[in-house]
Amino acid sequence: MADNQVIKVFSVDVSSGATLSSAIDLSQGWSTINLKIPSFSSGSDIYIHAAESASDTFVRVMHPPINSATVAVNDFIIASGLSARVIPIPVGIQHMKIELSTGQTDTTSTFEVICKT
Repeated sequence: MADNQVIKVFSVDVSSGATLSSAIDLSQGWSTINLKIPSFSSGSDIYIHAAESASDTFVRVMHPPINSATVAVNDFIIASGLSARVIPIPVGIQHMKIELSTGQTDTTSTFEVICKT
């Protein structure tokens, strides 16, 4: 790791039974963003939501379009089998939320967003 890299870690919770976290403000442009996923007792797909400001409507982040004759909508999704992992996510997001496809029972899931310049 380069000595001049700034690293900041943000934490956000998805409460027991809930499917959406509160918003977090990543506060600046980062060159690398990774999502540290906790261990899950049950499978849940994970989506990233983004907005330009905390008061805007949050929408799901998509993969960049592929040069193809077929138009496809490809949400950025982290499959349910991946828990206890660190996953790179798209950069350029300032305000974000974490969405789970199913609420986790009897546990609060804490995610860490690891940002590097």
